[in-house]
Formats: sequence, structure tokens, C-alpha cells
Amino acid sequence: MSDATVPHALELQDISVTFRSTEEPGQRYTAVAGATLEVAAGEFVSVVGPTGCGKSTLLNVGAGLLQPSSGQVRVFGEPLAGINRRAGYMFQSDALMPWRSAIDNVMVGLQYRGVPDADARAQAQAWLERVGLGGFEDRYPHQLSGGMRKRTALAQTLALDPDIILMDEPFS
Repeated sequence: MSDATVPHALELQDISVTFRSTEEPGQRYTAVAGATLEVAAGEFVSVVGPTGCGKSTLLNVGAGLLQPSSGQVRVFGEPLAGINRRAGYMFQSDALMPWRSAIDNVMVGLQYRGVPDADARAQAQAWLERVGLGGFEDRYPHQLSGGMRKRTALAQTLALDPDIILMDEPFS
């Protein structure tokens, strides 16, 4: 297959996202207008810009968490309908469940995918060790520093072995 026929891992074609004001439904705010982004498999891309320019909005569109007002999203050449199941997403703030320990937070996605608990626990332990959190697996989010919570969220994302990793200021 030549490079011209290999589909991009993620394509955002002429994406626009407009929000309605909750206070005044007739008022609209355009967060992104006419954005196009093509990311090849194996490529590392950073979207840089000032606060409020639409970076998070584009990531949410690529993750399938937000439908664009116009434009097309493709994942490995296929139109995206709903959640992008080939992507892992690290949000700006960690999305750890406070009632679950670090290892239980890393395990949860694997459990939702049907991985048996013993295998999920072993994989979660291995990922916690890879991100430098061996020995902290039984700590709850409130017992971890901000950086440790971010690394737990990173292990949680990587444990699912996604084809695409979307990170919204994950280490800010």
C-alpha cells in the first residue's frame, strides 16, 4: 500500500462547532470554524494556542464526545459515529474515581471491556510500575500528589492500548 492510500488515524475535515448560549438561546458562540487536521498513524501532533481558541473542543470532537456543527470526522478512514472507541483520552483534569484506589482506577476500563479481574489487576499493576507508581497502587486519589494522579490517569489510558491517544493538557 502506498502512503497515498493509507488512511489517516484521525481526520478532522472542515470542522466547525457552534454553541448556543444557555442564558439567551438566540445567541451563538463559534468555538471552532473550518478547522482541518490530518494525523497519520504513528504521528505525534500538538495543537497549540491561547486559552479559549478551541483546542479542547477539537479533541472532544476527535474523541466523539462532541458532534461538530459541520464537517466530517474520520478514524482510520471510517466516519466517526458516536464515541471514538479507538482513542484513549486524558482530560485536562484527572477523571479518577475518588472511591477507587489507583490500581482500581487503572483496572476499570479493562473490566468494562470484559478482562477478568485477575488479568486486569496484573495489567494495571504493570502500567502503574511503568509510570513510576509501583508501591502506590492501594492509595486513593486524595492520597496522591497532583503529578501522581496524572500518572495514574496516564496508566489508565495506556492500559487500554488505544490506537490513538488524545491528551488535553494532561500534565499542566
